[in-house]
Amino acid sequence: MAMTATVSPPGSATASSRPAPRAPSRVRSSAPSTGRLPGLDGLRTVAIVAVLIFHLNAAWLPGGFIGVDIFFVVSGFLITTLLVRERASTGRVDLAGFWGRRARRLLPALLLAIPVSVLLARLTEADLLVGVGSQVLGALTFAFNWVQIAAGADYFHATTPQLFMNYWSLAVEEQFYLIWPLATLVLLRLVRSGRARAGIAGGLAVLSAVLMALRFDPDAGATRVYYGTDTHVFGLMIGAALAFWYADGGAARLAAPAWVARRRPVAGIAGAVLLGSMWWLEESRALTFRGGLAIASLATAALIAVAVGGGTVARLLDLPPMRWIGERSYGIYLWHWPVILVVNADITSVPGSAGFL
Repeated sequence: MAMTATVSPPGSATASSRPAPRAPSRVRSSAPSTGRLPGLDGLRTVAIVAVLIFHLNAAWLPGGFIGVDIFFVVSGFLITTLLVRERASTGRVDLAGFWGRRARRLLPALLLAIPVSVLLARLTEADLLVGVGSQVLGALTFAFNWVQIAAGADYFHATTPQLFMNYWSLAVEEQFYLIWPLATLVLLRLVRSGRARAGIAGGLAVLSAVLMALRFDPDAGATRVYYGTDTHVFGLMIGAALAFWYADGGAARLAAPAWVARRRPVAGIAGAVLLGSMWWLEESRALTFRGGLAIASLATAALIAVAVGGGTVARLLDLPPMRWIGERSYGIYLWHWPVILVVNADITSVPGSAGFL
């Protein structure tokens, strides 16, 4: 679900970028010069904690599923930054190398989590393996979201627990990883202006958000628009648009005195919007799917813009516990839902136990 927020040369298994340009001499930039993009692991921590709380008990944080949208924006920003930087430094984009690095990073953990989760589920007395064949097929082909849409699954009101329900978002990201590098290569070759590229990515984000709003049917439920790549890719595209802007002089603008003076209030507003969305935008509200998730994604993009420039917000997001959790968020995301189901099944199978979900 996540890539590291470090920058590495082509051929490494992590997202890559170079340090932001220095600020004008009269204002010293507080962004680190190690090549690491600050704050992003901390945002991943916010995302995974929100998802965990929502899956443990949705009443505790009704909109905690917005954590997935935070992941989407961060991934869109990092993937596009990686591709743009590679083209700038080498004159080309090694697509085979890119896909190979993604596979080496993501597949081993996935190929371990799936069989172990199935084995653990078999040890319980609950019906956790109902429909598991199609779930495994969807997980292994990174088409889980479309497989479940075709099966008529309901994410928010499932009557039978799905062992790999959380893998839908991994499918959306993997589909993005497959298609977006090709689209980015075309944009880099045919569109000379970084702002124009950002505009195109932003336009695709708007199109996706509009599709979600138009296709959402309260009577039919939200699963189709929530799972659909077409209707839920806007977060990834917002991150991509920010990356194109950042590469085309945006890094220097984020180090300018005018922006530095506004970083804290922007972060405060964006953080309030994001946290408020997690509390208020529950699945029963039409506004959630008619602009709410898109607004939360824009708030995430604003926090990224604040964080990558360094400063107090970046330092808070880069506290050791935040970085530690964020760097492991992909593994946590893979395992958390199967583990919750298995543990809860074991607890509720004990006479007199109430469980915790």
